[in-house]
Amino acid sequence: MPDGMVGFSERRFIILNPENGGPFCWFQSLDNPDLAFVVVEPVRFFPEYQVKLTREEYDKLQLEPGDETVLLCVATMSPDPLKITINLQGPIVVNPAGMIARQLVLDGNHSTRQPLFAPREPAAAGTIRKAQPPPAVSGISSLYSGKGLAPVRS
Repeated sequence: MPDGMVGFSERRFIILNPENGGPFCWFQSLDNPDLAFVVVEPVRFFPEYQVKLTREEYDKLQLEPGDETVLLCVATMSPDPLKITINLQGPIVVNPAGMIARQLVLDGNHSTRQPLFAPREPAAAGTIRKAQPPPAVSGISSLYSGKGLAPVRS
């Protein structure tokens, strides 16, 4: 990660996908064991979310349009699931083949504290609603989806 995370000097990170971590992974610094970010694939929760890379960003990530990528957003955790948020303004784009990542700061109207889980409508009296668990990350290979990246336009 040549430019590091915004506000941090560490530049080497690894994605850790713990068992039973659900949709959450760790973006762990290799140089500072005390620095790790909880991250999530935003398109699992916001299928319409897209990041449009510039030609310069493709070059810095050593990518070509259509190459495999990982798109992550930093999550701010809370004991109350309804208060868990993600930063859609500063996504992390990873080139897994080249082992290069960059945190982008997007232009536009993206939230830095987007609630991850929407409140549910209460069930009608006398009905039972079965809770739907969030989609789980079954393995790190599931992160290599490339979803969420829009093609570059010349």
